[in-house]
Amino acid sequence: MSTRLSSSRKHGSAHKIYIPNTARDNQYLLANITITDSLIKLMDPQFELGSELPYKTFYKQIRNKLFALCEQHDLKHVHFIANDKAPLVRFNTEAQAIETNDQILFFYDPQYHQGQKYFYDFNVRARKISILFLATGEEIRTQSALFHRQVTELLAEFSTELALEYPIRLRDHQHLTFDLFAKNKDDVASQSHKFRPISMRYLANDVNLPSSHSGLTYVVADITISSNIRKLAKIDYDAPSPYNPLYTMITDAYVGAMQQQNLNNGAVIANGLTPLIRFSANDESSVNKGCQMIGYDPAQPGCGIISKWHADEFVDTVRLVFMATNNDCTDRGYGRYVNQVTKVLESVADKLQIDGSKEQLMVRFHQHIAFDL
Repeated sequence: MSTRLSSSRKHGSAHKIYIPNTARDNQYLLANITITDSLIKLMDPQFELGSELPYKTFYKQIRNKLFALCEQHDLKHVHFIANDKAPLVRFNTEAQAIETNDQILFFYDPQYHQGQKYFYDFNVRARKISILFLATGEEIRTQSALFHRQVTELLAEFSTELALEYPIRLRDHQHLTFDLFAKNKDDVASQSHKFRPISMRYLANDVNLPSSHSGLTYVVADITISSNIRKLAKIDYDAPSPYNPLYTMITDAYVGAMQQQNLNNGAVIANGLTPLIRFSANDESSVNKGCQMIGYDPAQPGCGIISKWHADEFVDTVRLVFMATNNDCTDRGYGRYVNQVTKVLESVADKLQIDGSKEQLMVRFHQHIAFDL
């Protein structure tokens, strides 16, 4: 006997996907405050540029005010950054903060880790102060609106205490990370997940975002270059550009699968840099602070596919980027888009002969919003 689904049920099911129960949620908010002469003078009326450690009092005063407010608002994992380095947040079972010349890498498990760190040089005036708020607990996604409200309430008080005459720029980042092939390993259970925009989820929890907020949705997948993939590419290490066949093979597989799914916005990043996606009215890509910056406007229907690699340099991980447009992310959700991305990755994995029972293909779904507070 045949059955017919109603159009509403079919539409709803199109926006659901099944993800493994081992998937990890992350959320962090990043607030940026421009450092001005008036702010320095307010925090340190005795400020003298020629004195020893001229910015010591300034940084410590602001840091102390921040951490005191964190105690009042029950925010347990907050970092104060005043060296203009870009913070990157990743999951790890061990809590670490690793500084490079351009970045600070924060590794943590939201279920177990808390802390406060600060990064500055008392001799150097940074362009801005960045405050990193990391979500903690077990129910990151369901508690995301509450966490957002806690942070914005703290920042409103902080702005008053600092007598700021300009807005604080706030970004809310949320990730969902899992192995595409988790189902091939150890009988991992899965759950239905209906992806909804942050604004809709927050509205359901009585958190209204400013109408001027911007939002981005994108996906980054890590392709580990195994010995089998290298053999498949038939790399000639004595050739002038030995890795061109490798990166071309991966790009061709990716572009072909994208075309099959009618997806037009993406990137192949094989230069060892971390892709960072930012809102931009112009299609831009640049290197900044050790990251491959990619700008796009989700209101535009398509910016095409870009590739970044050096044919004479080997990287052990190639990152495939998928950038969603407003057409991909409706008020109902963007599960349909996630399903399309998943099919692209399955096709690429098939062409690269990735063994899902023995190898991982880590996928991170990003939702970001930004606005002036």
